[in-house]
Amino acid sequence: MSLNVENFKERAPNFLFSHLANDRNALIDAPPGLGKTRSAAKAAIDLLNKKNKRIVIIEPTKTLRSQVFGYIEKEDKNIKTHVSKAWNDYKCPLIEMFADPTLCSDRKGQCREEKRNCGVLKDIDLIKESKLTVATFAKLLLSKGLFQDYDTIIIDESHGFENAETSYLQTYVMFTRLEEVAKEVRPELPALAEKLVNLANGLSRISQMLGDSVPLTAREVDRIREAFGDTMFRNAWLECTRDKKYPRYRRLYTSISSIHYRMQNISNNVFFFYEGSLFGRPKNMELEVASFFKNKNVGLLSATIDNAIKHAKACGLDMRRFDNSCGVILTDYPEKRRKNRKPIALTDGPVLSRSNGEEYEAVREQANEILLRFLENFVIRTLVLFRGYNDQKLASEHFNQTKVASRIHHVWQGEDPDSIDEKIMKLKESDIVLTSASTRLWEGVDIPGLHLVIIDALPYPGRDPLDKEYNFKAGHETMIKKLKQGLGRIVRSDDDWGAAVVIDNRFNQRFSRIAPRLPWFMGNDFERLPLDKAIDELEAFVKKRKGS
Repeated sequence: MSLNVENFKERAPNFLFSHLANDRNALIDAPPGLGKTRSAAKAAIDLLNKKNKRIVIIEPTKTLRSQVFGYIEKEDKNIKTHVSKAWNDYKCPLIEMFADPTLCSDRKGQCREEKRNCGVLKDIDLIKESKLTVATFAKLLLSKGLFQDYDTIIIDESHGFENAETSYLQTYVMFTRLEEVAKEVRPELPALAEKLVNLANGLSRISQMLGDSVPLTAREVDRIREAFGDTMFRNAWLECTRDKKYPRYRRLYTSISSIHYRMQNISNNVFFFYEGSLFGRPKNMELEVASFFKNKNVGLLSATIDNAIKHAKACGLDMRRFDNSCGVILTDYPEKRRKNRKPIALTDGPVLSRSNGEEYEAVREQANEILLRFLENFVIRTLVLFRGYNDQKLASEHFNQTKVASRIHHVWQGEDPDSIDEKIMKLKESDIVLTSASTRLWEGVDIPGLHLVIIDALPYPGRDPLDKEYNFKAGHETMIKKLKQGLGRIVRSDDDWGAAVVIDNRFNQRFSRIAPRLPWFMGNDFERLPLDKAIDELEAFVKKRKGS
């Protein structure tokens, strides 16, 4: 079955159905805005009605989860679809507010015996009964046992699912968050505040001794686990939950208890410090995902991947059900969209390599000034993407002293999902600037009318804690994937227009190597310009598009 950008809406649902209905896995990689999510909805309805399959569609975010549910309702109003939410999205009758996942883990058996009108318990029951469910990546991964009896899984935006073990199964506690919460609770709970500060100081000392991205030994894990298991933390959490106080502490305790729980099974988990946080995550995808996908029909809908077989393996699919005939990667692109975008690579930007050492402070300042020039010159809907937390923090401190500060909203590492959704909604509604280092903003998010994306440093990852030395090949591949996703935030429909600017001079220097890897003719369309010329060209582009 031949797919292209012209026949996609008609044929993509049939492609998915024909494979998934016959115990095969399937993959479609295509440009944004062609209708991949709607195709998933149509295929799921046919699989249910014609083949009596049990299907779960998973999305990376709540927003996309709601979107696919809306598509299903429009296609067939008679289909009963369960929208499975995170536990903390349900109201808890016990504390009369949104549920606390840690409390639910402790009490769900007791609450069931007491026959409480609990959304969490209803969700558990509906997952077991439903023929068609939509959920997020995190919900499926953290509750795999509940979804075990589904025979068909459709993974939308699956390019993000490749990194499931780090993006969705990784837990962490930030030292600064411990200190912030300590300051907040100190007036009423001074003893708890002291414990939190001591914990932050202790973790900082260990981190300084061991360094970033170094796996902790069993002995070091035991020391930290003992500190995390302090009964005062739990008692204070119970008190705050009962009295509906200090939601930030309750959320912090959920992170602490999650890492503490994983520390009881360190054979299948790795713990390490990185950029002022303690992280814990599974050692590999296979243990967490591949065994769950065994003998299941899985459909992948992605963007910006290069190799279907490689992507299917990275997502943990049962490869006995997948071969080259199961995957389609579309390389064509609507000509109208090419004309409506303007990608620019700066030829005189700084080299934003962490290996610059002491010189990095100077090039970081140069990058901040370049960012500021774009933000001052263009009052349009803008997304600024950073490689990591430290770059974003230094840039934000620079912006705070300028006249553009009032337009800027920051999405920070570890920020609450609801708060992130609110900021994304503000960006969708007005010409503000959103800055982020979060993977969630680099890929998968659809922001209609986003007219400017600025990529600060090339998004090379830090050294993986499981690698003794930095894996330059894997790091480059991760960077390419994330770069493609970041550039894909603009021009999401035929009526959309937008520009993308890459500041890091390494992109210009290595353009001949990177450009062929960019999808949808983007490498061909990049203009390589000095800053002043880039500003002039972008002004002409914006003026023309606003006037048309």
